[in-house]
Amino acid sequence: MTAPPPPARRLVELDALRGLAALAVMLFHYTTRYIEMYPAAPQTGWAVPWGHHGVELFFAISGFVIFVTLDRSRTLADFAVSRVSRLFPAYWTAILLTSLVMLLAGRYDLLRTPTEIAVNLTMLQGFLRVAPVDAAYWTLSIELAFYAVMALIWRLGLFRHIGAVLVGWLLLPWIWTYVPALTGHTPSWLLGLLLIQAQIPWFAIGIAAYRLRSRSNGGGGWAPVVIAFALVTIAACQGLSALWVAVPVTLVIVTVAMRGLSALRWPPLVWLGTISYSLYLLHQNIGHVLIAALEQRGAAPSLAIAITIVVAVALAAAVSYAIERPALQAVRRLWSRVSRRGGSLPPPSATAPRLSPES
Repeated sequence: MTAPPPPARRLVELDALRGLAALAVMLFHYTTRYIEMYPAAPQTGWAVPWGHHGVELFFAISGFVIFVTLDRSRTLADFAVSRVSRLFPAYWTAILLTSLVMLLAGRYDLLRTPTEIAVNLTMLQGFLRVAPVDAAYWTLSIELAFYAVMALIWRLGLFRHIGAVLVGWLLLPWIWTYVPALTGHTPSWLLGLLLIQAQIPWFAIGIAAYRLRSRSNGGGGWAPVVIAFALVTIAACQGLSALWVAVPVTLVIVTVAMRGLSALRWPPLVWLGTISYSLYLLHQNIGHVLIAALEQRGAAPSLAIAITIVVAVALAAAVSYAIERPALQAVRRLWSRVSRRGGSLPPPSATAPRLSPES
């Protein structure tokens, strides 16, 4: 009789990386972005202009995690339920809280109309060119498009050829970057968004890192080629300066995948990563309103930012523990019961390594 597989090991380093990415984005929004939006506001004397690059780290982590999730999924319905239960409860809560704070604060310039809010509830605002409830939500359309394309690749049975698929996918940024200059014709922005042509190098790095980890199971020999081509594509299509971000992101996520990184197992940082989704959704507009209110009451800019960070983290933790996690568990328990009633299902892919990133 075959022994049962050991429990999945959670890659806590991925949580820590999420925490770092969320912190970088938050500091960017509270310093550089805040001053851009409100140039008359008091100056801090310091800023984090590179913090927005935390988004690229998020994309690389997402590439890693979504490939794991699909590779271990029995059906597309399993994958869809995992994504819906992960994304929407906290997202709907963030829309409600952000809209309520903008209304109570009298920030009608940041308050969306009922129609815009309704569209935002679908998470499709980026595809429909509808203003987001919070500008930070621009990444959500990209994530949805990535999920959809990856689900299609999985459904077509192309995961076994994912290296070749990624090489072909990485040609798209070259087309969108250089075809307009050569032909005078600009490819469709919507098609580019649906195919995530501008962001695919970052997702590809994460996918390749995952497959490097699973080389002992017979996969991943193509991964170094994909990583190299992704870096070349970033340099050619986003500029050589983008390599200052791409190379460190690649090194850290490959190191985490292959060996782990003890420096990223610091419990407070890991914990911050576990609430990073709610923090990302809630921090920007609410944070800007709070910083402005504190400064108007005489708080120094740096003190206002520090207080706002504490409030944003506390609010994100409350939403994560009270809404995000219970809803995720409830939806997945319900789906587990429903899928069991539907009959037995084949086991997950045998090539999937035994690990459990937050998915």
